[in-house]
Amino acid sequence: MGATLSQQSAVDTINQWRSRPRHELIFDSGLHEIRQYFQAIDKLDDANARGSNDRLLHTATDRLKSEFEAVLRRSAAAAPGPASTTTEWSSSVSDSTANAFRFEDYAPAGDAVSPDAADFLKNITARLNFRGKIEDCVRVYKSVRKPQLQSQLIRLRFDELRGDHNQRRYVQDELKVKMELWIQVSKICVKILFEREKKLCDQIFGDVDAAAAADCFIGTVKDSAVLLFRFAEDLSLRKQPHHTMAAVLDVYEAFLWVLPSTEALFASTPGKGIRDVCSQAYSLIQGDAVRMLYDLQHDILHDAAASDEQGGGGVHPTTNFVVGQIEVVVKNKDLLTGLIRSAPSLNFGDTAIPDEELRQYANGSGFLEQYLVLTVIVLLRNLDKKSRSYGDPCLGHLFAMNNLRGILKVIEASPNLQEMVGGRLITKMSDDLESARASYETTMCEKFLTCLRRDGIYTSRCCFRSRASKAAVRRRLNSFNDVFKKVDELHSLWKIPDLQLRNEVRLRMSEILVPRYRKFIEEFGNKPETRLLLVEGNMKYRPEELEALVQQRLFANSDS
Repeated sequence: MGATLSQQSAVDTINQWRSRPRHELIFDSGLHEIRQYFQAIDKLDDANARGSNDRLLHTATDRLKSEFEAVLRRSAAAAPGPASTTTEWSSSVSDSTANAFRFEDYAPAGDAVSPDAADFLKNITARLNFRGKIEDCVRVYKSVRKPQLQSQLIRLRFDELRGDHNQRRYVQDELKVKMELWIQVSKICVKILFEREKKLCDQIFGDVDAAAAADCFIGTVKDSAVLLFRFAEDLSLRKQPHHTMAAVLDVYEAFLWVLPSTEALFASTPGKGIRDVCSQAYSLIQGDAVRMLYDLQHDILHDAAASDEQGGGGVHPTTNFVVGQIEVVVKNKDLLTGLIRSAPSLNFGDTAIPDEELRQYANGSGFLEQYLVLTVIVLLRNLDKKSRSYGDPCLGHLFAMNNLRGILKVIEASPNLQEMVGGRLITKMSDDLESARASYETTMCEKFLTCLRRDGIYTSRCCFRSRASKAAVRRRLNSFNDVFKKVDELHSLWKIPDLQLRNEVRLRMSEILVPRYRKFIEEFGNKPETRLLLVEGNMKYRPEELEALVQQRLFANSDS
């Protein structure tokens, strides 16, 4: 640190500022005064071989310490919040507007301190470091900047991320808001506030003493950083229920998004503690992702919800829920692929899925794909159990058909999902759907066709041609009328939500039933011995009415 002032000028400069009150700052006196004061100190340091200037240098050092703190505090006090916001912050974590401050909308107003102030503070640290007093700067820096950072975090509702560690799980509404809040706050902290603080530390201390720069940065942000990353760790430790998987994975995705920046910010030796917190959180997040998928599969397999006779054989809530969770998995494919590093467990307590069954449909697939295939397998088992529990087999077939169609529609709409589930399992579900559809149509049509069979109607006596039995025809017509009425009353309440499938089933059944019924009516309506039966009211329904029943009133409740 060279100097251009004379010895006497240096002494005069130091004494001149010693006589001034401390609230009058060298920093405010212009660039000339600033340079002159620094040159005076340098001159006295250079000429202090015998310690003749120690007293004067002590005075100058005290002045520099005072200036360092004053300029730093003034900059902290003047630093505004974000340059623009569009909404007011809510003061309660129970408010659903937790993400009113979005990372994308957070616009910090410039640097932490002005370039002139940063240069001034850097010059002070260089001179105090020369005199072995840099620790005083470090102490002052942390005492000023840490409260400044915390005041900004308060505006971000940072303290609301603290949880009750005696509570196993958050109340779900509270959890949702906390997670939304954390996603935004974590990005703002790491990508804006922490990076800005690191930049300031490097500007003031970096060229003077790298260790001091690291000490200032870590000392300022450590408490906040630990609390921030402990939230992700705490969330995984609490083992949130799998139905919150979408929101939990959003938190994990945000954590992994800020992780590289975090590791870079805290790469120094003093930052090891924060890196360790992040490493522990990452390990727990990996385990929690596997745990949520396992819990989902376990609960599907052990779902005790009975089949709903009043539900008309429609898509079961369990199916809708699981399909929704499968879509969550696909949406987070990249995240989960990185988190899941092993094959799924096939042991679900009292039930185990044979390894050959998983290999049959997921052979050669990645770990995440195996989890997805296993989820579909256990859902199909659940649906098969429910379909068999219906008292009316016809309704059980309808239930299986509807639920399989619901799953396949979602898969067909997503190329990613098709690829992850695989062609073999999709083919199996398609075959099962066709089998359930055929079983429903056969069982349903058989109710009518049994009444229309010809065997047992004709009787013959010796030497006479066989004749139709009026009693037998009357019984068949009465049975048909009963079936028609029951189907009209009951099956009109049953459902096929998928319009295309509904129309296909209606058309197929109409093609089977209406011609057979029309042929039956024509055959016995043209015979003298049975013609009057049709006229006397035994034939309550014309073929056109049967067609209307099948084509219009069957599954009429599907859209409700």
